[in-house]
Amino acid sequence: MPKVTFKNSGEQIETAQGSFLKDAVREKGWPIAFGCEDGVCGTCIIQVHEGKENLNPMSQNEEQTLEMMCMKDAEHRLCCQCKVNGDISFEGM
Repeated sequence: MPKVTFKNSGEQIETAQGSFLKDAVREKGWPIAFGCEDGVCGTCIIQVHEGKENLNPMSQNEEQTLEMMCMKDAEHRLCCQCKVNGDISFEGM
């Protein structure tokens, strides 16, 4: 099972492969705010430090939202759109 590490606190959780990162965040009570959960509001932006390759590709909505926020790069993602396929480490913005 993939390990998800929240760099803000150093806490970890194991989650099922292919599960949404937002579910692990909610389960642990990590302080990430969610708005629309469709990848268009930008409320749940995170910075991925390790394991970027272990997340699903960005959806068109996510790409457009991050571009509009001037944060479309290799490190930033929207938590609500991420599916975990391996170990990752991230922090909330």
